[in-house]
Amino acid sequence: MQLTKYISTVSLLCALLLTGCVSPQLSTLLKPADEQVVSPVPQAELDRATELELMGDHVAAAALYQSLATRMPPPYRQNLQLLAVTNFLSAQDVESASGVLAQIDVAGLPPLFDLRKRLHASELATRNGKLKEAFSLLEEPLPADISTDLQQRYHRQRAQILRLEGNLLESARELSLLDLLITDPSARLHNQQAILQTLTILTDGALRMFQPDPPGLQGGWMELARIIKGYDGDPANTQILLTQWRTRFPVHPARPALLEGYYQRLQAQYRQVSHLAVLLPQSGALAEAAAALRDGFMAAYYQLPLEKRPQLRFYDSSNAADTWPLYRQAVDAGADMVIGPLNKDAVSQLARAGELEIPVLALNQIPPQIGQPENLFQFGLSPEDEARQAAERAWQDGLSQALVIIPEGSWGERVLNSFRERWETLGGTLLEHQTYDAKGQDFSQPVLTLLDIDESKQRHREMQRVLIQNVKYEPRRRQDADFVFFAAKIEIARQIRPLLQFYHAADLPVYATSHIYTGNPDAKKDRDLEGVKFPDIPWLLVSEKTSRLSQDALAAVFPNAKRAYQRLYAMGIDSFNLLPHLERLKVSPWETLDGQTGNLYLDEINQVHRRLVWAQIRKGLPDVLGYAPRIESGLTAPGDDLPPLIFPTVVPAVPVPPAAVPVSDTDNQI
Repeated sequence: MQLTKYISTVSLLCALLLTGCVSPQLSTLLKPADEQVVSPVPQAELDRATELELMGDHVAAAALYQSLATRMPPPYRQNLQLLAVTNFLSAQDVESASGVLAQIDVAGLPPLFDLRKRLHASELATRNGKLKEAFSLLEEPLPADISTDLQQRYHRQRAQILRLEGNLLESARELSLLDLLITDPSARLHNQQAILQTLTILTDGALRMFQPDPPGLQGGWMELARIIKGYDGDPANTQILLTQWRTRFPVHPARPALLEGYYQRLQAQYRQVSHLAVLLPQSGALAEAAAALRDGFMAAYYQLPLEKRPQLRFYDSSNAADTWPLYRQAVDAGADMVIGPLNKDAVSQLARAGELEIPVLALNQIPPQIGQPENLFQFGLSPEDEARQAAERAWQDGLSQALVIIPEGSWGERVLNSFRERWETLGGTLLEHQTYDAKGQDFSQPVLTLLDIDESKQRHREMQRVLIQNVKYEPRRRQDADFVFFAAKIEIARQIRPLLQFYHAADLPVYATSHIYTGNPDAKKDRDLEGVKFPDIPWLLVSEKTSRLSQDALAAVFPNAKRAYQRLYAMGIDSFNLLPHLERLKVSPWETLDGQTGNLYLDEINQVHRRLVWAQIRKGLPDVLGYAPRIESGLTAPGDDLPPLIFPTVVPAVPVPPAAVPVSDTDNQI
């Protein structure tokens, strides 16, 4: 049959073929006239390919679709090729999928063929970490009259890319558009869970700030997310808030089962503490840090109404060897939860103890242990979190080539390793790193070496030697770098930044850890840090002056709260506020709690991580840029780790396998 006969039936063909999910049946197609056109695709082979696909043998199905495509004219060829790509992707054979996709010529075919090809290309770019390219492939408006299945796939793919980029508001918006296209009640409920779980990752302040006016569909989801995030263990109050929400949004598509499911889940996972044991050292090297933690802890404790405050009992854990006996003593005394210990060796004792009868929130982090107890949670102000977020921030700023300066020793190595692992996972390149002696006085040599200034000088000397005459010369730094990341305490940072400027790197963006900021603004001393971006805790950057737990309010009760240990005061506050939410955070890595030390969440081994606020030094003062978006390509999408319908009334215990995580500060630093 001639090619023109097939082209004349393309429009009708598209209506049947473009589900994007399972193989279409190409039996017979009608021309615009009454004449019937018989498909040239052998029905038996097509049925066999479809059968293989439904059986899950995607490699064999892809091979058969590809074989059929080589024998078919357009548009059958392109359709079969696209089906082959679908199956190669299902089989995780990215290389074969890319090869076939590159061969598909959609020129002259209806727009739906181009859309299907772009959806596949976007998925491949996403898998390769090329998120900007992946999203650009889906920026064109959808063609008219496309199938609901393709519309769903389009919005789902855009939501995934935006989530991976950290743009959670827009990701939730795409999911809400997807929601309107879903008719199956179970699938729709699952998608609505994903909408709420995406939004609850954001802080309450962000949800409040970005809520549209009038709120409409998206604003309704955002307000509902705020109710969920603010659950305080009072079922009656939550029911009132949900009723008020429904009154305000009477036609909102959120299903009643969704609201009831979240309500049941929050009830089941909120753990009201009645008797709390606190294990902190009262003497020794960690006594001052422990005192700061205790004061912050007590400040949060006194924010509770009297009737909700748990019974407290403090235990002196100055001797790490006493940890297990103290834990047993607390259990025997009736404690239902423990905060502490602080010493790393003490935390290791509990990690090796087998099952723990009651939960423990340790105030330090250690490497994962084999057979680590489910009831052991670990919270610390890890510099590794900051290094990873510096990598993410630079990547989101569009940079790709990194230079790093870190101090000699294990602390610097951990910061470097955390940065490098995250940076390279995102797709960046670490060109070079240099170390400096933190006890030294002159830091110019590592900066010179990092920027290749010393090599430039050597080339100049070599030219003079060869030419036997003076040569005009201005040293040049390397030109392949996009930015510099460094870790340094404040006194050293105030020297490294000017050295970068002096050695011709003033135009390079600079990122650092929170150690460059004391927490007390000092425009005169910090003017040498101009332009440096750094992450830090909300307590120091965005804490509201009027809050009962602001720095000013806490300083009125604890005069030392604004001095050297202010980050530990904030950690003490969060350690107390975390307790009732640990089970909720444990269920899903997407669950978060807004804290003074960051937006808090748990990993797979129950270690607390923090999303931090970013700032940039301008005229010597920190200019707040906002919370860092969370980029988590290794996690399932929101909603995928939750039951598809109503949440269970009782949440079963989930085994926590050991996993490799960065080591926290050595020598029991916090």
